[in-house]
Amino acid sequence: VIMDKTDVSNVKFIESQFSKGYLRNSNFDGADFTNGIIDRANFAGSSLRGSIFQNAVLTGTSFEGADVENADFTDAYLGDFDIRNLCQNPTLKGENSKTGIDTKLSVGCGYRR
Repeated sequence: VIMDKTDVSNVKFIESQFSKGYLRNSNFDGADFTNGIIDRANFAGSSLRGSIFQNAVLTGTSFEGADVENADFTDAYLGDFDIRNLCQNPTLKGENSKTGIDTKLSVGCGYRR
């Protein structure tokens, strides 16, 4: 899948497959990727504010430079390296308005004090 500068905000991508997707500089705000396979994808420069990735496979996926504020990653399958990178994203904060889940905790980052 190749999407560049595409607006797919609030689209339900439930159980969809985006393996090796080039998903850069696009608007995925409020999109629902529940139970999807989004492995080895690249979301650089994309907005994913309020998106839902519950129980999605996200191994090898890059969120570097993406806005993931208020996203929900509950039970998403991420590798250790992927989690470390995602936890360093400065936009990893907030709470998803649909699920009520804390974004940072849904990834498994916890809070540093």
